[in-house]
Amino acid sequence: MRFPSPINRSVRRVLPWVGAAGLLACPPLEASAHADGVPPVTTAAGASHSYALLIGDNQGGPGQEPLRFAESDAGSVAAVLRQLGHYAASDVRVLLHPDAAQVLAALDDVGAKVRANAAHGETSEVVFYYSGHARANAVNLGGEELPLTALRERLASLPSALTIVVLDACQSGSFSRVKGAEPAADFTYNSVTGLTQKGLAVMASSTSQELSQESDELKASYFTHHLITGLRGAGDADGDGRVSLDEAYRYAYRRTLASTARTQVGEQHVTLETNLEGQGEVPVTYPSEARAQLGLADTLDGRVLVQQHGTGAVMAEVQKAPGDPLRLALVAGAYDAVVRQTSGIVQCRVILVDDRTTVLDLSTCTPVAPEKTTSKGGGHDAPPIREQDRWSIEVSAGFMSRHDDSYTKTLQTFGYQPSDGFLSLPPARLTLGVSRAFSRHLVGVFQVGTLAGDTYTRSIENTTDTAKFSAWGGALYLRAQTNLVDNVLGVYGQAGVGVTIGTLDYSTAQTNVPPDTGTTYFGPLVSGAGGMTVRLPALATLFLQVGYDIAPAISNLIGDTHDSGGVSCVVGARFRFGDNL
Repeated sequence: MRFPSPINRSVRRVLPWVGAAGLLACPPLEASAHADGVPPVTTAAGASHSYALLIGDNQGGPGQEPLRFAESDAGSVAAVLRQLGHYAASDVRVLLHPDAAQVLAALDDVGAKVRANAAHGETSEVVFYYSGHARANAVNLGGEELPLTALRERLASLPSALTIVVLDACQSGSFSRVKGAEPAADFTYNSVTGLTQKGLAVMASSTSQELSQESDELKASYFTHHLITGLRGAGDADGDGRVSLDEAYRYAYRRTLASTARTQVGEQHVTLETNLEGQGEVPVTYPSEARAQLGLADTLDGRVLVQQHGTGAVMAEVQKAPGDPLRLALVAGAYDAVVRQTSGIVQCRVILVDDRTTVLDLSTCTPVAPEKTTSKGGGHDAPPIREQDRWSIEVSAGFMSRHDDSYTKTLQTFGYQPSDGFLSLPPARLTLGVSRAFSRHLVGVFQVGTLAGDTYTRSIENTTDTAKFSAWGGALYLRAQTNLVDNVLGVYGQAGVGVTIGTLDYSTAQTNVPPDTGTTYFGPLVSGAGGMTVRLPALATLFLQVGYDIAPAISNLIGDTHDSGGVSCVVGARFRFGDNL
């Protein structure tokens, strides 16, 4: 795991908007009904209906590099509001990499519901969140652009009592081009000057002339991650069990600024502009109502990174100072907490259960040594990776192709013919190996396994001669791997060199000839393979692999050498000792 390796998330450019349309910028997100089926309660603003529309799009337009976490950010915000906000599940919608028509249609659908409520004298709240690329006058949706004027008109036309908008948008995705980017009006610059509609709150991930960034370690943008952590309870400054819009902003502002202060891109200041006259505090989440909570003691002083055990998903990252205790609202389950203090680093396994606050007990934690890495821009040190987390055992089984060459042709010249094995199946391919990860994408492997073998027979004067050759190989491999889908599906390729051990066993019933002889041979092994993986939560990864081996070793007296390699296809499993890579 690496510490903040900022990916230039991108300058946002603002358009001098008016109205609920000056709006691109704000908040809450997705929500769902409580598990017990209790209807959503009214909000502090007095609204009886709440709707959330969350948009995430990793792909940019021409000249924009894809983002990594925009789509997962939208889902993460949706999850925290579903768990801790007062929203009905049917009133929360997440759109991933939609086109412009889908976004506008979704806004029209929300507008129809708000107007229907207004016709019955009922008020509504609307939350709009966008995470992705943006240009000076449009947001990017894949290869399309949605003009901000069109988006502004849709939002401005909503007769809602409260409209909250959060925009985490990016323009230039390539870090190498940051210095060359031309200054422009910042897309996320916010001003309520001239707003004609009350009940509008606009939160932006950065100010004008600033770049917003993603974090490899947090697997999210800095801003969205800290906003979510604040909504889970870290932002509850007054301890009333609710996190208001203002509290969420203040927490996201402080933590985003601190996290980006030492990156190469530079400081990132979250902004909030509101026109909520007469509405008082606007609660967004209610962490005290969560059934499972993680408690951090008042004496704890250090940085706490909380990850979901098994998936490694970062749930919260808190800089805890001595003083008041802190509680984080999470879903019941297993978590790993890495606590970094001046005295050292420890890792703790925490099991959260419903209807209980589980306090993090450092006495049960295991000390770990920090990984010796240097982050880009002199950022924070990388989180520790235990040595045991780097190791895996691998096993596989399958088949290899038979290899015909000058050696086997010579056998046939002397009257030998291949003897079909059991059910005429090709030679079996069995492997056993051990691997150590150097990084998330680079692994060293030592593997031993069977290679192709065969049996040839001939009949002479009512006797049968048999020549059986077998081979085994051992090699060191370097494997490059990457994840494709949510750290579950992946692909890899590997190449290695090693040693082949081959044996030839000859038996005959001829007279004046030794009945059985055996000879052992040694030769080189060159091997390559590629495959797909499916990562399971129970410390196991399944894989399907196709490879090719070159293994010349067995030879005869006239200079022919048999290659015991060939094409192989196997299925197998890797069993991890730990779960941090």
